Amino acid sequence: MTMRKGLWLAVTLVVSGCAGLPTGPASPVTGIDGVACVTGTAAIDPSLKTSENDVLLGKARGVSGKGGTCDGQVYAVSAPVKLYRVYDSAKGYTQRGSWWALEKPSGTRDSYRATYAICPEWSAVDALVECEIRPGTQVVIGSTQSAVCGDGTELPKTAALQVYVANDGRSDLYHVGACKELGSWP
Repeated sequence: MTMRKGLWLAVTLVVSGCAGLPTGPASPVTGIDGVACVTGTAAIDPSLKTSENDVLLGKARGVSGKGGTCDGQVYAVSAPVKLYRVYDSAKGYTQRGSWWALEKPSGTRDSYRATYAICPEWSAVDALVECEIRPGTQVVIGSTQSAVCGDGTELPKTAALQVYVANDGRSDLYHVGACKELGSWP
């Protein structure tokens, strides 16, 4: 009987001690419009350290149907990190644009468009470049926001991580370097 009371007391203390903890599944991550994002897990390069920059985060995150990232985290770059960009070869000035991927792309053009919600009118996605983010740069990494294209095609949100780099070709301001043109893609 004494053992039972001791066990009951221990169980009661453990349960009482957890009263402030959530008991159900974690609440979903939502975008700036309050609509749930599709999230996943991915290893982030150790050269990327979490940081704060609300202005940069605001440039990367978009509302449902408009592209960009759904959620996002700002990171400061402490050492060069490789990024990949599929761009429109007819618009060479877009080679060092703002939207990048952490992984070298594979698959078909259509699958890449679907993964990163890239409408045909935004880019031909037919050329590939590899660059490094320069140390000292801040970037945003987040899951892909949905896009509605000009022809009405809807590209859904995905867990694929996009990297927003605030490159500005009009001002000749680039946060990427050591670029290698990898040719036509796919």
